[in-house]
Amino acid sequence: MNKTKTISITGGTGHLGHCLLLKLLDQKYRVKALYNRQAPLLKHPHLTWIKGNITQANTFKEFLKDSDALIHSAGLISIGDQSAKLVYQVNVVGTEHLIKACLEYQVKMVYISSCTAVKETLAHEVFKEDRPYKTKNDFTYDYTKAMAEQKVITAIKENKLSACILRPTSIIGPPDDRPSPFGKTILDLAAYKMPIVTSGGYNLVDVRDVSQTIINSLDKKLAGEVYLLSGSYVTIKEIAKIANPTKFFFKISIDLLLFLLPLIKWYDKLFGMPWPLSKESLMTLKMAPVQMDHSKATNQLNHQSRAPSESILDLLSWHKKQQP
Repeated sequence: MNKTKTISITGGTGHLGHCLLLKLLDQKYRVKALYNRQAPLLKHPHLTWIKGNITQANTFKEFLKDSDALIHSAGLISIGDQSAKLVYQVNVVGTEHLIKACLEYQVKMVYISSCTAVKETLAHEVFKEDRPYKTKNDFTYDYTKAMAEQKVITAIKENKLSACILRPTSIIGPPDDRPSPFGKTILDLAAYKMPIVTSGGYNLVDVRDVSQTIINSLDKKLAGEVYLLSGSYVTIKEIAKIANPTKFFFKISIDLLLFLLPLIKWYDKLFGMPWPLSKESLMTLKMAPVQMDHSKATNQLNHQSRAPSESILDLLSWHKKQQP
């Protein structure tokens, strides 16, 4: 895609969206970014911030008119700590509104989904794009991402929407201003605020790598393809040792934490806990596929994935530089 093209972005104030926005500007794209509440501080000659809410229809004319593509990265992540109704409104209804708007203004869509939209693999089976979708019996966030994906696919087949779907795994790395939930965990491990780790782990991918792969997809004919954007599987204990190699971390099994969860929730209500523990977060770590195959994204979108240790150390270095 010609670098003078205009790209619209939802979720531009989030972890992924912010990094993506910076990369697009650096690569000479013009960007229109949607924000919901307070106007962001970032300014650039080729950046236009537009106030809007994806859960409300008929608010996208200025946002999408004359744009060449929409990158829909906005979403409400939940590990059981958000209203199911709100998660549905943002992830499903918001996507429906944007699909209709893209069709109306003839704008291509790159939908940023999640690897959790589909069922986990069993044992040592390799996780790829062809997994079956999560259902209403699964966790709310996963199910809403599955539903949103299917809305996009239906629009591709029935309404000729030009779109593709990208499924990142757990995104880490700088820049991470807020920070993101996983970023905060890494920072807490580095500061030894979290001396206890659990079993299990997850596939981690760098936000800079995901952002570049998204940009690479803009040069492709968006014909309904689905791509897994994965990195490498890392255990929680390994993450802790990378973030803080000089300290000892006590390890507690996920099964024990699940057993103690009612007591943990009671304690959290009384005193508050610095780290969110829920059935959703623990089961995600327990069930996470160890082997993932992102060869389709590598072959077709030049998806590259750096080592998790590099992402973790870069995050810590970046965070240190942000301190006054």
